[in-house]
Amino acid sequence: MPSAVRQRSPSSASRGASPKRARKEPAATAATAASGLSLPSGSDLDAHRTAYRSAVPYKYAAVSGLISDEILEAVVEESRTYGVRGEEGSLPVWGWEQKETDIYKIQQTPDLSSLDPEHLPDETLAALPSITRLKDALYSPEFRGFVREVTGCGPLSGKKTDGSVGLYTEGSHLLLHDDSISSRLVSYILYLPNSPPSAPTTSTSPLEPSASGSFLKGWDPAWGGSLELYPVESGEEVGLPGTKRLGKVDVQPGRSYHAVEEVVVGDGRQRLGVSGWFHRPIEGEEGYEPVDKAKVQKDLSSLAQITSAPTLPFSTYPSDPPAGLTPSHIAFLAPFLAPSYLTASTFEKLSGQFVAASEIVLHNFLHADLASQLKAETEAADARDYHVPKAIPPQECGEGDGWVLQGPTSKHRYLSLTSTSSATPTLDSVRTKLLPSEAFRAWLSVVSSLAPTGYRAEARRFRRGLDYTLAGGEERTGDARLDVWLGATWWADVPAGSDEEDELVEHGGWECYLAAPDESEDPAVFQSALARKAAKETDGPAEDDEAVNGQVEDIEQAKTIETDANAKPEEVPAKGKVGESESRKTKTDVSISMNGTELEFDPDQFSPSDFDSDSEAEDEDDGPLLTQPVAFNKLLLVLRDPGVMRFVKYLSAGAKGTIFDYPIGPLAPSHRGSVSGQEKFVPGAGKLDSRWRATVTSGKGVSLSAPSAQPLFPPVMTASLLSSLSPYT
Repeated sequence: MPSAVRQRSPSSASRGASPKRARKEPAATAATAASGLSLPSGSDLDAHRTAYRSAVPYKYAAVSGLISDEILEAVVEESRTYGVRGEEGSLPVWGWEQKETDIYKIQQTPDLSSLDPEHLPDETLAALPSITRLKDALYSPEFRGFVREVTGCGPLSGKKTDGSVGLYTEGSHLLLHDDSISSRLVSYILYLPNSPPSAPTTSTSPLEPSASGSFLKGWDPAWGGSLELYPVESGEEVGLPGTKRLGKVDVQPGRSYHAVEEVVVGDGRQRLGVSGWFHRPIEGEEGYEPVDKAKVQKDLSSLAQITSAPTLPFSTYPSDPPAGLTPSHIAFLAPFLAPSYLTASTFEKLSGQFVAASEIVLHNFLHADLASQLKAETEAADARDYHVPKAIPPQECGEGDGWVLQGPTSKHRYLSLTSTSSATPTLDSVRTKLLPSEAFRAWLSVVSSLAPTGYRAEARRFRRGLDYTLAGGEERTGDARLDVWLGATWWADVPAGSDEEDELVEHGGWECYLAAPDESEDPAVFQSALARKAAKETDGPAEDDEAVNGQVEDIEQAKTIETDANAKPEEVPAKGKVGESESRKTKTDVSISMNGTELEFDPDQFSPSDFDSDSEAEDEDDGPLLTQPVAFNKLLLVLRDPGVMRFVKYLSAGAKGTIFDYPIGPLAPSHRGSVSGQEKFVPGAGKLDSRWRATVTSGKGVSLSAPSAQPLFPPVMTASLLSSLSPYT
């Protein structure tokens, strides 16, 4: 994993002291020893207070030795008995849940507040003495007093427990966020990384056996899982990671940005941790003050990023919409598009299908010769830029030769082709010649029965182990938009409906459409609500208050329309459903399905509770509206309602290579298009809206944003979570 990468911000030396500070062993006191705490006092406490207040890029503290090894090792051993929640052998109403959203992929337990006889059966509580003891220690008056002394945050609630046990294994990650939700004041994480005794040893970071010998303590930086702290300068995150065993961070809306790098190691190694938040006192507690709800709502920066993200301007077409496709248009498109997509009979069928369903997928869209050149160029680019499999590449990977990093990272990170590229001239030609052309505009008008008046188009590159977009805001008013997306990912050139296509979902990169949350809604509540809604629809009423956090057994299957360029027009039915034998065709066969092609989606995506555990609102939200897989030479058209959000899931370091794509749009449609001057129907219903429940397996970019005017600044340094902390104290 990289260290000391590009100097895009002042170096750590110019900012002050290095985040790596000399470790101090706190002195135990009689009041805390019985609870397993060893809290510092006197000069040691003063040193932690000073370090916290002078920390960069924002206030944080990293302290070791606060909790006894006996408790911590017991928590690790106990965690191995949890099981998967809801499955045979797991503890009742407890266990690991796989959770995945636009921002994270992690296994997590229910909230620590449920460790109470009112919420868990006696059988479960009896099996969880260690985590219960740790929770009681963390939220004890003594520990809260220590946090208050170090941070100067004021009174903290002893009643509002907000935390969980999190497990990062290979592929797990947490993208950039600021924890600014509800009444949180201070966030914390207690690191407990471990490996099986039989796991391969490492020479760079020696591991230490636990007292029982049942596991090894410690972590190697090469395994990923770095905690990255991002400073903000002129409104932009510029990145500076820090690492210690117990971290406390001052929650600062729009400033306390941090992320967890993807874990890239297997071998049974676990980046285990207990994390959560300390909250303001609630009513009835000492120090309680009524909250200014208007201010809290304004400070919900995560939601503000969704609802206030400015819409980038369209490029306006220089002339009025064309009356229809002309012979000159066909001649221009011939070198770019497959011949089957340039016949009148095909236009009629595609237009009818799109009007009926407001979405359509066209396979083998580009001319075969052009597609072959495109695949060769992009595959060669990956071969040049990636040298180590399943590793996080350097932050600057792929930049140059026309490719520019786009940000800010609080919204998205990827490369955009902004000028001529010598290594990928075919990719550039499609971007600069085909997509903005009057001929392609006329073709879209005929197929969609809409006449676009403006567009946004770019060629994007999502690098494995680095890039993503988060669920972004769209205007809630106005007309529907026509999203057009062309997949150009060389390693996704597999037969439609094949097992190989199913496997593409494993490493992320899929594009997901979501209905917008309510304007007053906390994004954490929104994500939890999606899961609870799915659980309610599939599993029925919850048996008790905790059952809402149960696993979702089934999710409604996706339905898309898919058309292949090599099909003869008379072979393409306007409606119908392909059977299993028909759906497993090669990429050169007909693959059309009218509301029939079902692409599975991991039901655990909709695990009810999410990483932000203070979600208490009622849920009435639907799940994802649509998700599009990673693809090569495939065109997607979607009519999208105002306010519908979308994101490109983080592309794992385990992927075969880069995702290349063209988000074209959203186009601003005006009125009807035509074929040879004949007016076509303008669809007024059937748009992609919150009533749809379509899900598919994998996907990639339809973020459709133009190159950002604000440059992205990645971390200037990355460091392991526990690179120097093999023992727990």
